[in-house]
Amino acid sequence: MKQGFLGGTFDPPHLGHLMLAQEALEQYSLEKVFFVPSRNPPHKNNGTITDFSHRRRMLELAVEGNHCFQVADLESRGFPSYTVDMLERVSSVDFKPCFIIGMDSLQEIHTWKRPMRVLDLADVVVGTRPGTDTSSVDPDILKKVSLFTFPGIWISSSELRKRVLQGRRISYLVPEGVESYIRSGGLYGAEKGH
Repeated sequence: MKQGFLGGTFDPPHLGHLMLAQEALEQYSLEKVFFVPSRNPPHKNNGTITDFSHRRRMLELAVEGNHCFQVADLESRGFPSYTVDMLERVSSVDFKPCFIIGMDSLQEIHTWKRPMRVLDLADVVVGTRPGTDTSSVDPDILKKVSLFTFPGIWISSSELRKRVLQGRRISYLVPEGVESYIRSGGLYGAEKGH
């Protein structure tokens, strides 16, 4: 059976991530989807990223109860987290992983470290919304990926962080356990315990 990998900062994880993973699981007959939180994302300012232990715990809460979802700590400690390095570690002659990304990531994949190697190491599947415009994607990259539609919601982790900072609720946008963890830990400027 094939296994899927969904990487990201997950700061915080939200329902869009879970919908993307679930749809890929079903459309590509995956046995399991591993959520891989990035330890040191090279494209982010590490001073603004929530500590890895919090992000990993929120992911664990987000996937709780779904036996097909699992959190996997596959990133090197102390080094920038590059997708190609993680895929080098998990792929082999006998195993080609399914790497799940969203359309926003596909549009930026040319900026990644060794993007064509990423496309060789894994079957890259891209979640899109109906009518998505792919004209900005390099045709050589586009022909190496598989597109699938999913009933995603337009939400971003950065928008969720802003909402929490403004004292607004994020109910129905993240799993209940994730919202409780954010509130109880005072993450993103939340008032502790509320």
